Amino acid sequence: MKLKRVLALLLLLATLAGGAYAEEEEAVVPAFGDFSEKYADLFLPEGSEPVQGDLYYYSEDIYIEITPIRQNKTDIYVADIYVRSTENFQRAFGKDKWSSYTQKVLDISKNNDAVIGMTGDNGHNLDVGWVIGNGKVWRKSTNRKRDLCFVYRDGTMETVEAQDVDNVLIKEKAANNEIWHCFLFGPALLDAEGKAKTKFNSNVGPANPRSVIGYYEPGHYCFVQIDGRGAKSKLESGKKSTGLKLSELSLFMEELGCVAAYNLDGGQSSMMYFNGALLSTPYNNGRKAGDIVIIREVEKPQETPAE
Repeated sequence: MKLKRVLALLLLLATLAGGAYAEEEEAVVPAFGDFSEKYADLFLPEGSEPVQGDLYYYSEDIYIEITPIRQNKTDIYVADIYVRSTENFQRAFGKDKWSSYTQKVLDISKNNDAVIGMTGDNGHNLDVGWVIGNGKVWRKSTNRKRDLCFVYRDGTMETVEAQDVDNVLIKEKAANNEIWHCFLFGPALLDAEGKAKTKFNSNVGPANPRSVIGYYEPGHYCFVQIDGRGAKSKLESGKKSTGLKLSELSLFMEELGCVAAYNLDGGQSSMMYFNGALLSTPYNNGRKAGDIVIIREVEKPQETPAE
């Protein structure tokens, strides 16, 4: 009788240990992409204070240079961005929570210590579709009409056209904590070879203000802001901005050298924040947003002292 009790106790302990091991396995989170060596010549030496000007920002972890361009009767701002870690590339939400809460892009940017911020996908305006930000899954549902954009924890970014979206694969990657962001607006602007497209999964093809994420390689991105709808030009006195058609925008992103690019929410929502103020000129003074994309400084992990 005692032997049976001992065996039962051993079996219970083994089961508990196995469960604990399984929980530990499930909790494993992939490391962020680390680009400190890859772009070492761009980042400031350790211990340096950030250096910021009207169109640039340099620090130990972030390199940003913004080029204003007047093209197609439109003001365009291209922010060339390098980050030390994927963690520097974040999403920020109205009142710090994804939902129907909206705030001014300026306020969300300041509240989240953004170096640069730009309008996001405003996915709260859509009834269905995946919403993932900073590794957190806010909504799990299928939207078969929208192209998606994924930024993974390793720093890679890919766009997936609506007809190619594999929800089983998304669930698997989300469960494995591989996805850092998933954007819902669209459309994807470049094909699989990084070339301009002529057909788009969108009915907003005419000239409009636009906000775009461009991707070169892990750790190297660009935020592209296009003014439009008659907004007053800051770059050419007495002129206004028309905006870009999707076809023009697609070609522009190819010319920048991006291998992937994704259109976020535009129109009156579209704007870019930098250096404590709005850099772009939003149509009709803009409107509040539910979310934005930002680049920000993050705390470095503390090194454990050697014993």
